[in-house]
Amino acid sequence: MVKRIIRLILLILGLLSLLGATLFVALRWGGIPAEIPTSYNGAGQPDAYSGKAALWGMLALGWLMFALSAAVSRFPALLRKKGGFVRVNALRIGGRTIEPSWLSLDLMSTELALLFAYLSVCSALCRPLGAWFMPVVFGALLLSFVIPTLVGEVFR
Repeated sequence: MVKRIIRLILLILGLLSLLGATLFVALRWGGIPAEIPTSYNGAGQPDAYSGKAALWGMLALGWLMFALSAAVSRFPALLRKKGGFVRVNALRIGGRTIEPSWLSLDLMSTELALLFAYLSVCSALCRPLGAWFMPVVFGALLLSFVIPTLVGEVFR
């Protein structure tokens, strides 16, 4: 029961973030400048610009990546080959191979949704991401593997 609630919360959070960003861009389309930032450096400052239509590509990529990672989380057989899980996706800690768990995949799909939603809104507003952005994103992705490992078998 707890597992179902956690999965549902993460799925809803990802969906709401992307839906909110999509609605934000759609509703403010007329007020978005013709040129928007489409690339940012490590300090979170814009370093390349493109037409505002690139926002739709960014959002489409966010929706696609969220949908694919959420699908793999719910249907892990999508990752399987003849011999089992694809070993490239496994992590070795202390001689033990740790496969990505449902919690890792759900956390990562929600993080991807939040990432693309934030990028889209910042680009639409022509704002920098902030120097905190890269460390937070990498830290969150790392925690996607660490948290399920610490939790262990509780949710299996």
